[in-house]
Amino acid sequence: MSGQQTTEKSFFEKAAYIVTPGSVVFALLYYFGYTYRSAYYAHFGLGVGDLGFTPQDYLLGSPAAVFLPLWMLLVLGIIGVLAFRALERWLSHPDGAERRGPVIRVLGALGVSLLLLSFPVFLEPTWWRTMMWFLLPVGWLRVLLPAVLVAVGGLLVLCAMYLTRDPQRRGGRFWGITEGLLVSATTLIVFFALARYAHGAGTSAAREEAENNFRDTTQVLIHSRQPIVPTAPNVQCTDQGAAHLPYRYQCTGFRVLAKSSTRYYLVPSVHQAGWDLILVLNDDNSIRVEVRGED
Repeated sequence: MSGQQTTEKSFFEKAAYIVTPGSVVFALLYYFGYTYRSAYYAHFGLGVGDLGFTPQDYLLGSPAAVFLPLWMLLVLGIIGVLAFRALERWLSHPDGAERRGPVIRVLGALGVSLLLLSFPVFLEPTWWRTMMWFLLPVGWLRVLLPAVLVAVGGLLVLCAMYLTRDPQRRGGRFWGITEGLLVSATTLIVFFALARYAHGAGTSAAREEAENNFRDTTQVLIHSRQPIVPTAPNVQCTDQGAAHLPYRYQCTGFRVLAKSSTRYYLVPSVHQAGWDLILVLNDDNSIRVEVRGED
């Protein structure tokens, strides 16, 4: 009986190891996908709450939101582990005892300095934006580099603490709590960097999509019962006459930016400055929409 109970407990423990990390990964991918799509459609003045996206839609948007920073963090993590192991072996040599103290002080001072950088990075005061922020090139480097440097600072402090202690003292309660706090802070910093990158990636993707004339969207031909006011010079709306009733008005030059269960959100197929209006049409019997291929 006791053996059966042990087996059942072991099964549930194994299941927890699988389900819990999977749930966390699922929730993070959902959040980053949501952040990416929110920033994308906010650039056009739309809220994702009006578009009726499903969790699967947000998950499909997550690779574009986090692939690059996760790949960079993975590469940096591998380099950091290899560098630390090399440093530890170098300090473990018989003549490395006298070098251990200066190395620990340098790592600790550099780590604390980078951790103090977290205040301007997260609070973003005016002097930070005017003096430091705009020194970095526009793009992912400006978004990721400050937060990554703060995370590196936390890891350097952890390395200094590890090298300070003897192997017999590395399991102490104080050191364990301190390391847990530093690991938690570093994790939050990485989360902050990923969330900011996802938002910036969504905005950049929307801007690039508009500059490329929405080539990745569907081109449509609109038949309407009522006249439609063109939203850009390239949009053509003509009256086909009574012979085409009830849909006598025909409009070309539109693309579908988004589609909800009740509405179409249309944009001009040629992007022009000053003509960024989105045409919203109810998906009912007042219009008929035909999908068109590329010209």
